Amino acid sequence: MRVAIMQPTWLPWMGYFDLIDQVDQFVFLDTVQFSKQSWHCRNRIKTGQGSKWISLPVSARFSNGTSLDTAIVHAERRIRKFTKTLRQEYSTAEGFGTEFPALAEYLSSVTDGACLADINIDFIHFAMGRLGITTNTARAGTLPNFDGRVTRLVEICQLYGADTYVSVPGSADYIGLDGMKQFDEAGINLVFQRYDHPIYPQCGSGFTGFMSIVDLLLNAGTKAGAILRSGHRDPIPALEFFSISRSESGGQENNYGAA
Repeated sequence: MRVAIMQPTWLPWMGYFDLIDQVDQFVFLDTVQFSKQSWHCRNRIKTGQGSKWISLPVSARFSNGTSLDTAIVHAERRIRKFTKTLRQEYSTAEGFGTEFPALAEYLSSVTDGACLADINIDFIHFAMGRLGITTNTARAGTLPNFDGRVTRLVEICQLYGADTYVSVPGSADYIGLDGMKQFDEAGINLVFQRYDHPIYPQCGSGFTGFMSIVDLLLNAGTKAGAILRSGHRDPIPALEFFSISRSESGGQENNYGAA
């Protein structure tokens, strides 16, 4: 049993979906604190003028303790503008005819007053369906309340009877060697995801990587799932990961968020 745990972010990139695709159980860490100017509520698409931020307007009435499952989004006007932008920027893309109608229908269902975690998780499930990903998912908010950043990960893995935990490279800073020892003592193999970003045909000139999964869907259409999986590589064992530099192990730009 392989488990991965990540915060639900807005319109994630390809690597996020590779992580979901390679495990048996994926847990959305929806109870963490909301952070402004983060992947929680914004991401990027490619336009004729370069990459463009697409953000969700989270209510300004929040305290430092506001979590993803309590942050409220008033998205209706922004979603209409986003849909119009997608139509303008991707109308010549190969997958526009098959993917835009489904995407536009999904976006029209996003309602004002929904919580950020619900919106992000609903979109991730929508994209999983378009990519052919069938991994089981759960929300941390429905599980027992585990304390401690690394301890929480270990105990969620134990809850599912996991023998392997797949972490993103960006979580290595706080897991560290002490965290690796915690996983080892629990009998859980800690490994780090390795993903080589595929280059695929994009509308417009050149190629811009690390865009939202929306870019892949609209450009590739029915080929999106195969292109996504072409970047998958076997994960790196924790001891090996910690023995090499972050730059060599995938510490490059991405839009995961964090576990």
